[in-house]
Amino acid sequence: MGSLRFVPAEGEWTVLAAWPTVVTLDAGAGDEVVQAVWNALSTPNASIESVVSSIPIRTAAAEASFSVVRFRAEGAEDDTVDPAIPPSAWTATVVARGAAAVDLHSVGGTRRFGSGGMQPWALAEFSSVVAIATGGLAPVPESVLHLPTDARRLDHGIARASRVLWATSVGLFVPEGAATGPDPDTADGETVLRPRMQTAPTAGPLEPAAEAAEAGAAAAESLDPASGTESDAGPEPAPEFELRVGDGEPIALTGAVVIGRSPRIRRSSSAAEQLLVTVDSPSQKVSANHVEIARTGRTVVVTDLRSTNGTTVRLPGQPALRLRQGDSVVASVSAIVEIGDGNVIHISSRDRGNSGITL
Repeated sequence: MGSLRFVPAEGEWTVLAAWPTVVTLDAGAGDEVVQAVWNALSTPNASIESVVSSIPIRTAAAEASFSVVRFRAEGAEDDTVDPAIPPSAWTATVVARGAAAVDLHSVGGTRRFGSGGMQPWALAEFSSVVAIATGGLAPVPESVLHLPTDARRLDHGIARASRVLWATSVGLFVPEGAATGPDPDTADGETVLRPRMQTAPTAGPLEPAAEAAEAGAAAAESLDPASGTESDAGPEPAPEFELRVGDGEPIALTGAVVIGRSPRIRRSSSAAEQLLVTVDSPSQKVSANHVEIARTGRTVVVTDLRSTNGTTVRLPGQPALRLRQGDSVVASVSAIVEIGDGNVIHISSRDRGNSGITL
């Protein structure tokens, strides 16, 4: 859906496109990494969780920078779209790590989202998105999408690129060097008037990138796309999550929960609030600091804290995922986490009831 373009280049970025997901990897990532990500993208009903989990983040530095953008039709509950009536705007879930960043365009403005140094990566959701740019970006977010003359179309596949551009319509692209404004002449023969876009302020030096992105997303959600004014509905409330360790009482997940045999506060954690939960481990299968479960935007991130015996995560409708030391996985609704010695952690969205997964 929409129109995806890339600017060919060697040694910069590798872009993998399989609608509704676009992945941009540092070009230094090896062929085996690219193949693993492509396999994840090509799997029927692939989710952003499975795609992100296929990218190694604890090995070579060249493999550390990436972005993943997954689109969903505005207001839709899933990825189903009627091709005869394509939506005019989309909700985009974005994951970014390292040097990778994404510029997101909406009728209300343009904002840049990057990891801001967060570990293992940063995640946020944006509404009313009409275009994005990633790969090699300008020093500050641009209000329009400048399309270089050598840009090529990419509907489905893998390419080497210096920059990646996507828009709901080719009418949003401005030929490089041309004056901005409505552009009825397009390469695909479409005539679409370009909505006015303004550049939104980026995060200040003391403002965490993820918090700035969430604030920007909330502001965009409160705008009426047709008028650019605040709507009465206001932003959609963020889901509430809770977790339960074994048969214990539910714990509201508002920051990060560190679980282990003898857990300690993690100085490297990006969460402002950390709760420590101690579990029994007679056979010492559970590490002192074994796993961190943290609320990030509208999702939950499960991170193995370089445990000795590993962490197993079960997501709805997917095979059990064994996390390697330091790996993370995203859970957007629910999950079951196993850390050894019979210790099982249930994660669920309060908006949707319990996890609905049985062991």
